[in-house]
Parts: sequence; C-alpha cells; structure tokens
Amino acid sequence: MTNRVKRVFVLFVIASLIIACSTDTATDPNDPKFDVPEEGISFNLNTTFQVIDHFGASGGFQDQWVGKWPEATKNEVAKLFFSTETDAQGNPQGIGLSLWRTIIGDGAADQSNSGFSASNWFRETECYLSPDGTYDWTKQAGEQWFMSKAKEYGVDKFTAWATAPPYFMSKNGYVFSTPDVTTFNCDPDKYDDYANFLADVVKNYENKGFNVVTVCPFNETQYEWNAEVGSAQQSGTRATNAEVATVTRIIDGVFTQKGVNAKIMIPEAAQLKYLFEGSGNTVNQVNTFFNSSSPNYIGDLPNLSSHIAGHSYFSNGTTSESLRQRKTLNTALSSHGLDYWQTEYSLLGTAYQQGKDVSTFAEIDYALWMSRIIHTDLVFGNATGWSFWTALNRSTFGDHPYRFNLVLYQPNANNPSHTDGTFKDNKLLWTLGNFSRFVRPGMVRFEVVDPDYSDATSVENFMISGYRDVSNKEVILVFINNTDASRDIPLENYGVDFEVVNDTFEAYTTSTGSNLRKSIMQHDGISIPSKSIVTLKATLK
Repeated sequence: MTNRVKRVFVLFVIASLIIACSTDTATDPNDPKFDVPEEGISFNLNTTFQVIDHFGASGGFQDQWVGKWPEATKNEVAKLFFSTETDAQGNPQGIGLSLWRTIIGDGAADQSNSGFSASNWFRETECYLSPDGTYDWTKQAGEQWFMSKAKEYGVDKFTAWATAPPYFMSKNGYVFSTPDVTTFNCDPDKYDDYANFLADVVKNYENKGFNVVTVCPFNETQYEWNAEVGSAQQSGTRATNAEVATVTRIIDGVFTQKGVNAKIMIPEAAQLKYLFEGSGNTVNQVNTFFNSSSPNYIGDLPNLSSHIAGHSYFSNGTTSESLRQRKTLNTALSSHGLDYWQTEYSLLGTAYQQGKDVSTFAEIDYALWMSRIIHTDLVFGNATGWSFWTALNRSTFGDHPYRFNLVLYQPNANNPSHTDGTFKDNKLLWTLGNFSRFVRPGMVRFEVVDPDYSDATSVENFMISGYRDVSNKEVILVFINNTDASRDIPLENYGVDFEVVNDTFEAYTTSTGSNLRKSIMQHDGISIPSKSIVTLKATLK
C-alpha cells in the first residue's frame, strides 16, 4: 500500500469514527431511554395512625375582655374562630375550631392589690368563688360568652385549665410565686378546697350544657413563676411531681363524689422534653405518673384522662431535635396506652427566625413556620389534638402581631374599663384553618410517601399529611411548600389504590395573597405554589 493510499485510509477511518460518535446515542445523557421514571407521591390510605380528636385554641386571659364588647364586634371575632360557613365563592368565613380551651380564673382581678404590674391588667382573671365560700356564676362573663358562642357554632368539646389556685388558697396571698414560695403555691390544708373549687366550676359548666372533656389543675409546673409583688406579669405556680400526685388523688375523689364527667388531665408540661426525660422533681412526668412502680403513680385513678398535654414551645431549635422529641414522646406514651395533646404553641423564642433577619420576613413566613410545627406534632408526635396559644392577643411590639395571636385586638382604652375595640385577623389564623377547618374530629391520619424527601428534609422544605373519614369517604391532604418554587404533584397510585369523585379536588390555599381561597384541581394537575399551605378535599369513589 502506497503512502498516499495509507493516508486516504486513515482519513476514512477517522471520518467514520467522527460520524459514528455524532450519531451514536449510547452515551448521550439526554437520550430518553436513560431517563429514570419520575416517582410520584403515594397515599397509602390503609396504613393508618392516630385518630384526630380536635384542633383548638385558648381564649387565654383575653377572651374575657373581647367577650364583653358590643355584639356586632365580638360576633365577627367569634365567626373567624368557629364558623364552618363559606361565602358565595366557597371561601371559608372562619376556621371551624372543634375545641375551645378556657381558663378557670384565680381572682387576681378581684384583689385590691393583685401584685401584677399595671401594664399586665389584661392577664388578671376573676374567680367564681369568693373568700367567704359563695359562688358568683356571673363572673368571667367574657369567657362564658365565647364558650356559648362556640357551642352555638357547633363546637362540642371544651377543656379548662387553671394556672394557679385562687389567691385566698395560696401560701402568699397571690396567684404567682414570690421568693419565699418555691413549690406549689397552695396551703396544704387548702388542697381539699382547691379540689372542690375545680369540681364545682366544671360541674357548673356541665350543668349549662358544655361538654368539658378535660380539666388541668396544673400548668407548666416546671417554671418558678417567681416575681416581686407589683411586677408580676401573669399567674402561675411551680409544683413538684409529688405535689401534683398528692393533689390529683384528692381531686379524683372529689370528682367521683360530685359526679363530674370531665377527666383530669395530668400533666400539662411546659416543654415536650419534660414529659419523657430529666432527673429533677418536676420532669420525666409520663414515667413518674404512669409507671406503676413509681411512688407518684396515679395512672389507676378512675377520673384521670388518657390524654397527656404538652407545649411545643422551645422544642424546635434544630430539625433533628424537633423530630427526636416528638418520636421519643410518641414511644413513651404508646408504652402506657396514652396519647398526646399539644395544648399551647405560639412563636416564642427565636427558632422561627431560622438564622434569618426578621426584617426580611413576610407574614406568610410566620405562618409557614407554625404549619411546620403542626405537621411535626401530627406526623412525628402522633398528636390527636392541637391548640394554639392564644386566640387573641394585643401586643404590637416588633413582630409580635405575626407570632402570638390568631386575631390581633386593640381595646379603645388601655385598662380594664375599656368598652370596645378593633381587631384584625392574622395569617396564622388561616394557616391553622388549613387543618382545623378540614381535618375534623374522628378522621384518621394515613401514610404519605414522598420519594423526594427524607423526614428531616421534608420538614425543612415540603411537607404532606393525609387524613380520611371512614364514614363518609372524605379525604383531606395538607401540603406545606416552604420552598421558593411551585411543585407539581404526580399521584403515584391514583387509579390503582384510590380514586376520587369526578377526579377532582377542592383546593384551599393560604399564601401571601390568599387566606384559604378556594379553587379546583384535577387529580393529574395538582400544583402547590411556592410559600403556601394548600389543603385538598375530595370524596373517595
């Protein structure tokens, strides 16, 4: 072969290789044959968890004031909390709470000198009982109005709690602790009086037709609630586990004697971790009260509730810790046949900031954080009940209006004698409504599998939970999109394991520009906007 022929042959081979490489798609990453099929989200309706008991809110210390405002004003506030009606376009007019939490007043408002600072007048409560032993059932009129209005709207569950015994039963004459009172601020010889007081108040409510399901005689007993006279901000008392057990045994006997239907809810812990860990005399309360070998065992009392209350404050510093606390609590309660009610949460502390500058926050950012806490309590803590603290608040300091209330109210005078005021709904209201308005008592939570996220990454980015009503085949899906991008939702097992009537979902969206606004989504066209909470509702075929 001549050199010329050799050169032609080599050029031919090179050209052939170039052509082959340009046409061979064997290693082309864009070739569809190398696509990994997109996995959709699976809803496993037959893999079920807890049965939902309620979503609620606390009137706190403040419904006593708004509840005495003119009818027109306070009726509009009540509609926001309790209504399940819709407007002409199908948008909810209220969030349909299914439980209302009311305080049993301790009488600070009845004292000539309550020991509270002047600016905290709105946290002073009346007491039905007087020091002479007589009852005045016209007191706490504002609280009673909200209870009546809730019942009128169809709310059939109430829970009551006391932050402290009446001042005239206390060791120091006040409803908060002073430096000389380091444990339960009630004279031991008044324990019977306290038990009878609680029984009488709850029985009065029951006689008026209120279904008071639980009463908690102790609230956040881990804290000292210590203040100098004249500077107290609210009522409260520390109590050791031994004191809680002793007094609860007395209350149990009195409830039996007086035929009280409500159950005693013990404990109501200031933080979730206090329920299952710690070595002090106010913590590790589930084991202390429900382990039969404990000296403070009260699990066999006939009037004790099987619902254990805790507050989700300060349990969310990191995602891993947030999930650890819920999972550990769930395990601890399950071993004793108990379940978890989250009875107080608002955006206390700084965890909600997530290391960001709050001056950059929009109102929806606060709502997304709260929805994240609701989701973790429900999905990882298996909570059967969830309540916000507080339904009403008046603080306008900094970003408080977006953290501590469902409805922000402003009285027309900054003192107890004010006669009216104004109010404004908060994005937190409608976010709670994404759950409370649609996830109704008796619904059961079912398994949702999202292949795109682990437990931790889902909580930080995109959360989904599912609920169904086995009696009427209603199915509810709650999506929380904390990302900056919308997300389409392919349903992996639709048409195989489940279908919905007309292949259609009603969608209710809370976002920057929407408060539970209704729309319609087809089963194959579900899209969750960025920075939003969306509830889908449908009926199973």
